[in-house]
Amino acid sequence: MDAEIFNNYIIDIGPMGPIGEGAALILRVTRNCPWNKCLFCPTYKGKRFGHRDVEEIKKDIDTVKRIENLIKATFERVGWPGIIKQEIINMIMIRSYPEIYSKDDYDLPPENYAARLTLNNVVNWILYGKKRVFLQDANSLFMRPDKLIEVLRYLKATFPTIEIITSYARSKTCAQRSLEELKELCKAGLSWLFVGIESGCDEVLKYMKKGVNSKEHIGGGQKVMAAGINLAAFVMPGLAGNNGELTEKHVLETIRVLNEVKPTEVRLRSLAVLRDSPLYLRWESGEFKAPTEDQMIDEIGMIIKNLNFNCIIETLQMTNVLFNLKGELSAEKERILANIASYKALPPIERLRFRLNRCMSDGYLDFVKGWGKFDSQLSRLIEEAKESLEKESPDAETKTEQAIFAIKSKGIP
Repeated sequence: MDAEIFNNYIIDIGPMGPIGEGAALILRVTRNCPWNKCLFCPTYKGKRFGHRDVEEIKKDIDTVKRIENLIKATFERVGWPGIIKQEIINMIMIRSYPEIYSKDDYDLPPENYAARLTLNNVVNWILYGKKRVFLQDANSLFMRPDKLIEVLRYLKATFPTIEIITSYARSKTCAQRSLEELKELCKAGLSWLFVGIESGCDEVLKYMKKGVNSKEHIGGGQKVMAAGINLAAFVMPGLAGNNGELTEKHVLETIRVLNEVKPTEVRLRSLAVLRDSPLYLRWESGEFKAPTEDQMIDEIGMIIKNLNFNCIIETLQMTNVLFNLKGELSAEKERILANIASYKALPPIERLRFRLNRCMSDGYLDFVKGWGKFDSQLSRLIEEAKESLEKESPDAETKTEQAIFAIKSKGIP
């Protein structure tokens, strides 16, 4: 198979998508992040932002359609009554087309690996009914509106089953788009924008090099909502660090921004100081003081208590040590606050045991091991924390916080 034919079975896929998009087709419309300066984020560091031409994106959409047709034809040929499981489909496709996907499962050439990644993306989407699409990378709204509209229309014309199209965006970009442009994007099929507000405090935003201020958060968010596009606002408890008055200001100003924007959904993502981020170097030097886990739980409680509008509240990330939920705030508010009160009523040593156990037993540590990032230093910190808790030592809090910080520094599930 020559290179041109081979490339007909590969689409460009970026490094990440948000929690909740497991049913979506991943379609890359821009590459990397046009801002890429946030201290807490390592995802696109060292990578240059790049536009993709509309024709290039349409080619990827055509490739998805080609793979869908190939899957249907293959299953008809082998006599299967229909699509059953992703593993079965992948196995049959790999065995049927080894020139594309390779028979080997290890040390795959880059082309075969990319083809399998694309296949997995398309098969997963088919199994979920071809209803949802997520546009990568960090800020698809950065595309010229007319070009993005052309992509949206072509996508929906090619796959009429699509019901929801989602994307990341920046508040500043939302603020720069006119209301009419956003309404046209909504009409073309853009259903949700996921926006990292992180904080409503201008001092915190400036320190973290977020490249946006609270006024732009509010203006951009209100404009998105007025255009009929659903807005999921990400906020980050702990982002001000352990910094007294600034910490309180971070929370209060974040609440103010959220109450003015009234997004469809609020997603809580407690801070993890990642080793590959610029913020880690500032923590290492002592310039940035990391928040404690109890502090971030208190910040979540303040946010939940003081939101004055109904929305979906979502905490589906393991950095949120106490919560893992998604639901209407009006239905969940009292339960969340009661859970926080019950947790805070525990003796300090029991709160420490609870927090360490959540990281070790509820999946976070398993992810770290799966990433190949469980090393001797982390093992030592965990053992020291466990021993200090068993003995109820005076340094138990310090040891436990160090172990949890180290686990979280490896990455975010």
